[in-house]
Amino acid sequence: MADFQGKVIAFLEGRRAAEMADLIQRHNGTPLAAPCLREVHAPDSPVLQASIAAVLDARPDAVVFLTGVGTTTVFEAAEHMQREADLRAAFEWAIVVVRGPKPTAVLRKLGVRIDLTAPAPNTTAEVLDVLDGVDLQGKTVAVQLYGEPNPKLSQSLAARGASVLELAPYVWDRPVDPAPIVGLLDALDRRSVDALLVTSQAQVENLYSIADESARQVRLDDVAIAAQGPVAEAALERHGLHASIRPTHAHMGALVLATAEYLSATSLQGALN
Repeated sequence: MADFQGKVIAFLEGRRAAEMADLIQRHNGTPLAAPCLREVHAPDSPVLQASIAAVLDARPDAVVFLTGVGTTTVFEAAEHMQREADLRAAFEWAIVVVRGPKPTAVLRKLGVRIDLTAPAPNTTAEVLDVLDGVDLQGKTVAVQLYGEPNPKLSQSLAARGASVLELAPYVWDRPVDPAPIVGLLDALDRRSVDALLVTSQAQVENLYSIADESARQVRLDDVAIAAQGPVAEAALERHGLHASIRPTHAHMGALVLATAEYLSATSLQGALN
């Protein structure tokens, strides 16, 4: 098993911070949590409710659910609008697609039929694969987002001829307490961080925003950076940073494993030199 050998692995994940820390510890690393995001659910959001109204007006041919919490929030918003029955009726006519077990569980609890399920590892690629046999030319597809845009999914669906309507049931906001981020900046100043794991563009932007407000620098020049996906990597590049580690699969376990393998290989190369 790839081994961090006690190295300090910082990460910006908020919602699944405990899971990330556990994965790092399993690979003999020292986790340093600096959550840069806070999940905010907004079933009463005017933007979400307007998006639901647009979906109902369009009578979608397919709908894609990406997260359990997001699925729940969409139905809560429809209930706030007194249009949950309309939403259910619209989905009776649509192909219902789920990305993984969490939205599957929510829809089953709600009694909503599921037509297609993306297999593990439940990424955007698998969602697109299960839709390969569906003719989307001239069709309308509603996509439930998960806090930030998913350009790969939306653009790929549009390239197949679909008109894409996006539902944003919750957003990522800055953390209430910036202390863990300031602690990360302190550790970077001491050169005591070996790697940084990034899973979204919003994490990067919030990190730099809080550093600017604190009149601090983000010293990552000698830190191995792992980016989960091209959107996160692009956010790093906007700040002059380059990811050294890009996992082959877009999930947390792959990110940690790829980082452990990279650091192990780097340490071995250093010893040989």
